[in-house]
Amino acid sequence: MDATIWTLALALVTLMVQNVAAWPQDPAPRLHIKYRDVIGQRFLGNESHVEHFKLLERAATFILIGARNVIYNISLHDLTEIIDQRLEWSSIQPHLQLCSVKGRSDDECQNYIRIFGRQGPDRFLTCGTNAYKPLCKQFSIKNGVYVSEKDMDGLGLCPYNPQHNSTAVFVGGQLYAATVADYFGGEPLIHRERIRTERSDLNQLNGPNFVSSFAYGDYVFFFYRETAVEYMNCGKAIYSRVGRVCQHDKGGPHTFSDRWTSFLKARLNCSIPGDYPFYFNEIQSTSEVIKGIYAGEHAQLVYGVFTTPVNSIGGSAICAFPMTSILEVFQGAFKEQETINSNWLRVLPEKVPEPRPGACVNDSRTLPDVTVNFVKAHPLMDDAVQSFFALPVISKITYNYRFTKVTVDPQVKALDGKTYDVLYIGTDDGRVLKALNTRAPYSRSNAGQNIISDVQVLKHGEAVKDLQVVHLAGEASKLVVIADSEIRAVPLHHCDSPTANTCSACVALQDPHCAWDATTNLCVAVPTKLHDNDAEKTLFQDIVYGKHKGCGYEPANIASEMAKSVPPVVPPRIGRGELPDERDNEIVIELDRDNQYSRTQPRANEPQGVAVTPVVYSAQTLTGALVGTCFFSLIAGFASGFWFSQRLRSAPYPDPSEQRQQLNRLTETTDSPGYNNKSINLVLNVPPKNPNGKNANSSAENKPMQKVKKTYI
Repeated sequence: MDATIWTLALALVTLMVQNVAAWPQDPAPRLHIKYRDVIGQRFLGNESHVEHFKLLERAATFILIGARNVIYNISLHDLTEIIDQRLEWSSIQPHLQLCSVKGRSDDECQNYIRIFGRQGPDRFLTCGTNAYKPLCKQFSIKNGVYVSEKDMDGLGLCPYNPQHNSTAVFVGGQLYAATVADYFGGEPLIHRERIRTERSDLNQLNGPNFVSSFAYGDYVFFFYRETAVEYMNCGKAIYSRVGRVCQHDKGGPHTFSDRWTSFLKARLNCSIPGDYPFYFNEIQSTSEVIKGIYAGEHAQLVYGVFTTPVNSIGGSAICAFPMTSILEVFQGAFKEQETINSNWLRVLPEKVPEPRPGACVNDSRTLPDVTVNFVKAHPLMDDAVQSFFALPVISKITYNYRFTKVTVDPQVKALDGKTYDVLYIGTDDGRVLKALNTRAPYSRSNAGQNIISDVQVLKHGEAVKDLQVVHLAGEASKLVVIADSEIRAVPLHHCDSPTANTCSACVALQDPHCAWDATTNLCVAVPTKLHDNDAEKTLFQDIVYGKHKGCGYEPANIASEMAKSVPPVVPPRIGRGELPDERDNEIVIELDRDNQYSRTQPRANEPQGVAVTPVVYSAQTLTGALVGTCFFSLIAGFASGFWFSQRLRSAPYPDPSEQRQQLNRLTETTDSPGYNNKSINLVLNVPPKNPNGKNANSSAENKPMQKVKKTYI
């Protein structure tokens, strides 16, 4: 028994240490700014109804916003509309009447413009929902006036519903769209000018929700989430995908002339590693491709927003994926299920035909049937795309909100010369979080999660649909936040916040945009001071630790600290069956929650000049403390139990009076009424015999014995 308890205690301690080492600390924002304190420009459009704003095109000084029956041209200088460049496009009356007959409301029976593609300086293509009858129009600009040149059916290019998850990108004069092709949204497809994915083929698309798309090299990539067909034998799960098609795909030979010959897809792995990884399976959006230097390496990253399912633990994360890893996965092994009851396994190399299925060729119509049939039946890759860093760049476990959108201010240069990608993350309750990975310039084996600010930009409950970082010459940089019925522009930083009014508080922001100016004793924006060559001598900033010697601290050597940092955390390699190695980690217990780093100002009951600093314990120290506590607890429990049992053994066992009364009723021989005057043998549970050897209650004593016929069995 003692050995079992001891084993369980050790297992519990080991599990606790492993969980602490694997799970990153949930970052807390340094700044909180309420909705009433937010300053900036604002655009509302037509306030009489919901506009369902959609960013169509971003230019240097303006943005095009698709809305209800209109395209707005909005200046990025002050978010005012350029009235003379507004394009109005409403549905015709027959389409409105047909939509009403189908049972749709007046708000749904409008033309919400969702697609825009520029075909030249004065010519563009745009598509709208058109009262649940998608339609595309080609416009030209003549003498400053929009002229409609041609109408086209928008089926397969534009969604029916403005809130449907669809995406499109205009590349090489052609429109690549991922949407639905039926009224009820049950026929998803990826489409480009008569070429599409297979109908009703769950191996290709299984209830997808498309979130973004872009062109890269010879390919067009689509990011979406869908029901995982490879998980069907185990239940139902949603996985994040990246799909790929070739720009020069012309369809296949014969009966495959209107089908993709290059469509492939792979899973995106955004998870917190461990023996039992915690997955953020549902992708919500992606950033553009970001070029930068990370841990001394040049890389092109795509940041994605991932969440947990709505009926599980509320969590969101930002993961980064290098384009090189995405391309490598599509050159790897395929995955297949031989029979309906078989597991999904890797396809052996000798079973893959030549030329390689899914590869870009000069003329896909000349491909052999065996190659086209293979890529149709095997669109899923065996390996998953692993995140660039071992952990999510930012992860947040909360039921209050979920991430919806991310945009990046790339490679912001700090005072130490290192560059950081500053992330702006929108949520479904109107917040914008500013965050970054403080370890990005030094390590790829872990991530330093830091949330700088939490700003309530929109009214509570109004989701952020899109974000844009805007840098204009001669103006302060800003962040444009797009919602369904509102567009706001807010500053990229809040260095002048009252929360950052001291040197330690300003440096503790760990914000590359902010630094403490020792000459003015103010937290200032770094770009406004860089014109002065001597400015850096009076500016204090520390992105990695949030401490600077100018504020009374002795900073540690970054190189030595990185050498002593956590060993590489190996993320789970989905599809390869590899598990991460066990590792140790330091556990920081912060004694002062008001200041995460230290206090130079003592409290009233503390001696002057005393600084309280965080206490750092190693995993070995914590393990020893827990094991010792469990050991002494077991000894104390055993001693207490032994003493208590001895006390009980020395005392006679008391018989309850009621029990004794019941026993007397069975054994007393008194003639008192109400009692049986015949004694019963309690041991044998049979009545006693009379002196003549017969039972006391037997009726045979007065009757003659009868002959009994013997029966042998």
